Amino acid sequence: MFCPKCGNPLPANARFCSLCGVAVRSNASSGMESPLGSASFETSDDSGACNESANPYASPSASEPYAPSGWGDVADVPDYLIWNVLSTLFCCMPLGVAGIIFSIQTSSAKTRGDFETAARHSSTAKTLLIVGLVVGGLQILLSFLWFVLVATVEVGSLGAL
Repeated sequence: MFCPKCGNPLPANARFCSLCGVAVRSNASSGMESPLGSASFETSDDSGACNESANPYASPSASEPYAPSGWGDVADVPDYLIWNVLSTLFCCMPLGVAGIIFSIQTSSAKTRGDFETAARHSSTAKTLLIVGLVVGGLQILLSFLWFVLVATVEVGSLGAL
């Protein structure tokens, strides 16, 4: 006996295909009552084609897109790793380290092919990069202003002697 959907060879007493899960014969012909009541996974027509909506074990069809609509290739998702490393070295270390962590998580999700997680971690890495650059820029600006203020006070106090 063979499965009407996938052609997998089955034992003579099989009720379901072990490969695709489709029912290979009705429960009425075997004399057993289904524990699911009236629910069954029978074929939809005489050709043996499986009713995909009724088979919970069927694999997704090839026509269904893996990625959500509007997404490109997973390789298109940037990870911002280099920029976060530079932000860590030159601007704001705590935000840069957090950005590096999310950049690495983006790379891991890209490797797995997980579009949504990669995009979410990429967005977080970009946000941490921007905030780190702004905070680092403000630190540099305030340090420069402090240096100018201290130098001005020192020059002014030397002139009073």
